[in-house]
Amino acid sequence: MSPPPRSEWFVQSRLKLRQLLLVTTLGELGNLHKSASRLAMTQPTATKLLQELEGTLGVTLFERSKRGMAPTVYGLALIRHARGLLADLDAAREEIQALVHGATGTLAIGAMASTASVVLPRAVASLTARHPNLQISIVEGTHAMLVTTLKAGGLDLMLGRVMGGSEMDDLQHQVMYRDDFCIVSGPDHPLARSRKLTLKALVNERWVLPPSSAPLRQSLDILFMSQAESRPRHAVESVSLLTNLRMIQEGHMLGVMPADIARHFARSKLLSILPVPLNDLFGPVALITRRGRALSPAAQAFVEELQKSSTGKGLPRSSRD
Repeated sequence: MSPPPRSEWFVQSRLKLRQLLLVTTLGELGNLHKSASRLAMTQPTATKLLQELEGTLGVTLFERSKRGMAPTVYGLALIRHARGLLADLDAAREEIQALVHGATGTLAIGAMASTASVVLPRAVASLTARHPNLQISIVEGTHAMLVTTLKAGGLDLMLGRVMGGSEMDDLQHQVMYRDDFCIVSGPDHPLARSRKLTLKALVNERWVLPPSSAPLRQSLDILFMSQAESRPRHAVESVSLLTNLRMIQEGHMLGVMPADIARHFARSKLLSILPVPLNDLFGPVALITRRGRALSPAAQAFVEELQKSSTGKGLPRSSRD
């Protein structure tokens, strides 16, 4: 039998910050004594806080056993939201401190190597020109890592791919643009002088590619299997654009890059773009945010610049999930 619903006012008026801290710490440590010690409170105080919280919500949040305390399904839900609320409070504190010291706010942006095309730096450059005191940090990583960080409140927003699956729960996306991809080599690679190539001719070359768990790598493997009946076997896995560039240049390796970035490097004669068609290799780039959370003024200003920078990339910006 489901517990009776509690009104929003009832919960908000009784919820305490120390209870949220206790729940998240207990979810991490699984031990009430250790959790109370970390939070500099006595175990009886921690027990009372947890009992009051369970009474307020009308559910059991943790199951007690000889091995410790494990969160129930209700506990897991509260831990997830509590971490987000605490992260928001930390972000508010950091933004206030930044304002005290003369800044106009803070902004944390997540980006994958495959989404960090010229659009992102162009938007950031325009934003800093408008708001020179804005503190901006760009975090690069895999899609899964960035989604986890975004949900935990460590990012204001991220540029990712439109994908399904449970990891996208509690998130919303806005399609921004589509990136074409191309295969690149060092300018001195023997294949750099080729006029026409196929994936089958490249399958046994040495590559630097995203990890096998990355969506871009999986799409590339599927394309290789369909055209060459095999996927690249000799590949170093890396998500660092700078490291990839050096390995492609110095190790006579091949790689895959967004076309905008590849053309920029090719104009500087740092890379060569190989004549291999990669039509519709990957889905569009989307702006991903936490569902139901209002963007800060800094984040809203960045979205405006991103929309300007992505104009002409061939996709509407009205699609939302």
